[in-house]
Amino acid sequence: MNDYVATAVGLALGAPVPPGVLTRLGAEWGYLSLGFGEQGKRPPPADFEELAVDRPWEATGIVVLDQWISNTDRHDGNLAYMPTLGVAAFDHDQALFGACPPGGGVESLKEARERRVRHHELIPHMNTMEHFPSWIDRAQSITHAELSRMAWVCVDAGLLSRLEADALVDFLEYRQLNVGRFIEESYPEFTGVAAWTLDSDGGE
Repeated sequence: MNDYVATAVGLALGAPVPPGVLTRLGAEWGYLSLGFGEQGKRPPPADFEELAVDRPWEATGIVVLDQWISNTDRHDGNLAYMPTLGVAAFDHDQALFGACPPGGGVESLKEARERRVRHHELIPHMNTMEHFPSWIDRAQSITHAELSRMAWVCVDAGLLSRLEADALVDFLEYRQLNVGRFIEESYPEFTGVAAWTLDSDGGE
């Protein structure tokens, strides 16, 4: 469920995430997404420095997405970059609700509401802030109706209660509004950026 919602958010944002769907696997629900690689092979681990330098637009989008969905588990095993194919960020099972036990969804979201993603793997390799305002604007343009649709797909599948769905939408809207602030608070981690040009007035 985390993977489905995180990917749906990423696709709405325009971030480089492979599309996927919830599907029933026997008596259980599972999540299937398109693979990324050549000839059906798993892509090699991403070179974060190469990605940040070659594809700063995509790298910025991934940082914004991960801050928005509280994804603290970005590493070279779930971020792929192949110059011949592009960029793909996948495997978001630790985002949003994380690994909370059944019935603990609302409390888990409360705990993550103000959690800034610290020490993101891409940030030290970035050398420009140029694209952050555009990505933040894109995030903040996604409507309540669209976020609600993502959550209620999970309610219809029996993966979320109505209370958890409402809490999820509230969580996403709060972090959507505050994503610029979370990135500003990460300023000391942008060691490769010579000039700090981000001036977000969002947040509450």
